Amino acid sequence: MNVSSRTLKYGLLTAAACVALGSCSKLFSPCGSGEIPDTDQTETLLKAHVFHLADSIGERNVYKPGTMERSARYIEKTLADMGYAVTRQAVNIPPSGEFGAVKDRTAYNLIATKKGTSLRPRMLIVGAHYDTKVGMDNWHDHGPARPARTGTPGANDNASGVAALLETARALTATPTLHDVCLVAYANEEPPFYQTPSMGSVVHAKSVARHPGKDRIIGMIALETLGCYSPRVNKKRQSAVVAGLAGLPDRCDYVAFMSTNTGRKLARSCAEEFAALSRFPVRSAVFPYYTRGVSWSDDWGYMKEGIPSFAATDTAFLRCDDYHETSDTAEKLDYPQFAEVVQGLSQLVISLANKP
Repeated sequence: MNVSSRTLKYGLLTAAACVALGSCSKLFSPCGSGEIPDTDQTETLLKAHVFHLADSIGERNVYKPGTMERSARYIEKTLADMGYAVTRQAVNIPPSGEFGAVKDRTAYNLIATKKGTSLRPRMLIVGAHYDTKVGMDNWHDHGPARPARTGTPGANDNASGVAALLETARALTATPTLHDVCLVAYANEEPPFYQTPSMGSVVHAKSVARHPGKDRIIGMIALETLGCYSPRVNKKRQSAVVAGLAGLPDRCDYVAFMSTNTGRKLARSCAEEFAALSRFPVRSAVFPYYTRGVSWSDDWGYMKEGIPSFAATDTAFLRCDDYHETSDTAEKLDYPQFAEVVQGLSQLVISLANKP
């Protein structure tokens, strides 16, 4: 797609998003009536977020100067327009040089909290990473970084997760909740930072684990690669046998709640509740901690701190051949189904935040 057509498409999506929102309030009410946007409105808003992040900004990581800051400002403004106060949490990259040209730099987690009405609230954490994978030799590599190569624009991984986070945040503004919901957009989930101290969700997980109120954390939900539901030609399905044994069908028409033993009860109970709240199919899969490909997302840092966590996902490379490729572009996502999933997730988060 050339620059002019890309700009026109994003402009049309932005205009449509403004119409969908109507006369939106900036104070915890996404529309004047205080109602959660319907599925059609949600679809339009999700498209606008994904196209802006993946198409307007494109590859987003610390190896591409300015892209993380542009992404952060977009997320901050979107949340601020809903009435949230957003704080930044530093994610430091060490000066040792193991990450190449980006040593001794700082990226930022973006944190917003919907306060609960309880005098002694518990806290649910919902997060999604906003960075994308830098160019590497292969899609499955964890290093070394090859910044001279084109990385992924990350429409599904993970502009879809960020879009879901933003629209869950919007839904939360329409109703009071008993407990707090901490919404976090993470830096540095992708390799080469994955499962290192410079992974944004690891930084946040450690910070909440040190807090005296750790025992009042309900759990954590990672929103990860949520936009693909159409049949696709898959060549990366390296874990199909494992997925099948865990009860994940070899098709694309469901959302999966994937966990390890630490998040087993939370994932299964949430899957049951999601099924009651949404007509969209959901599957729950529990894998041992060491199973490759299960703890690939931001739930990993919380799991390490003993906090129940799971990833809500379309199953990423088990389903979609565009995963970690330059072909992970915004127009390929299945927005009607994506909107249904986000509607269900929003209702799930609201329900969890209102349990006594």
